[in-house]
Amino acid sequence: MSTISIPVEGPDQVGEARREGASLAIALGFDEEHTGRVAIVVTECASNLWKHGGGGEVLISTAENDGRPCIEVIALDRGPGMADVSRCFEDGYSTAGSAGSGLGALARLSECTVYSRPGKGTALLSRLFIQGSRKTETSALLTGGIAVPLAGEPICGDAFAVRHDAAGMLAILADGLGHGPSAAESANRALEAFRDSRESAPGKILPDIHTALRGGRGGAVSVARLNLATRKIQFCGVGNVLGMLSGFGAAKNFVCMPGIVGHNMNAVREFTYDWPANSVVLIYSDGIGSHWSLDEYEGLVNQDPSLISAVIYRDRKRGRDDASVLAIRERRSA
Repeated sequence: MSTISIPVEGPDQVGEARREGASLAIALGFDEEHTGRVAIVVTECASNLWKHGGGGEVLISTAENDGRPCIEVIALDRGPGMADVSRCFEDGYSTAGSAGSGLGALARLSECTVYSRPGKGTALLSRLFIQGSRKTETSALLTGGIAVPLAGEPICGDAFAVRHDAAGMLAILADGLGHGPSAAESANRALEAFRDSRESAPGKILPDIHTALRGGRGGAVSVARLNLATRKIQFCGVGNVLGMLSGFGAAKNFVCMPGIVGHNMNAVREFTYDWPANSVVLIYSDGIGSHWSLDEYEGLVNQDPSLISAVIYRDRKRGRDDASVLAIRERRSA
């Protein structure tokens, strides 16, 4: 999955975002009516950025949620934020002198979630499902992420995937060496090997990926297993794909070993960590800065994992490489 990123500074970028969203919907198999809904949602998200947020960025990507294919539209800004999120969704309420129906329309057309802090910006997630799709699985673990290419590149050289099983979940994030199509090819080969591996321990899966990446660019890869019964996380990483546990009053950084998977993977060590309740597992590439914690963001730990990933991307991206974040947390009862 590669996330489409459109910086929005005015109405020209609103039109670009709408076209990108509609094209992605058609490619995924949305019919004419539902493609129109995607176009409306993207337009509203982008318009709100330059009307209310002083500009920002729209991220558009395909995803799967409870077994249903969908499109996720995320609007990010560093504007004044919303003092009262629920009131902003009421029809007729506006802070810009408009009709005040934009956010209400988003809520009617999509699954819509907002994380906003006064003075520190807003992140809005709209999720639209392909017509007629139904839930085919409901996992105890929720996942979401973004993989944004370096500006000017057609595709992201980072990629991630998960495998659900009876014990919990296996997750991978791969960062192909460099960026662009060749890096994306290496990352996708890593994901294929991850899916094909018969092993269940990260320390045994990584050698399978190393073999699959030989002869190519190689890259940095981290694999994690989350076990719901034992409340343990096994983690094995080589290169600068980092991992952490955060959001429980502290942050625990996972250990990664030096090397390049597919080339010089000299040391494979698997580490095991306790998994506190109400924490979030985050795996991210070196396009995201380090030395941060979810505890810096009030209430973010309870948000949708796609929204968590996007906020971290907005605030921690380095801007000189592909940037990806995968977030995993437990499903909580309403």
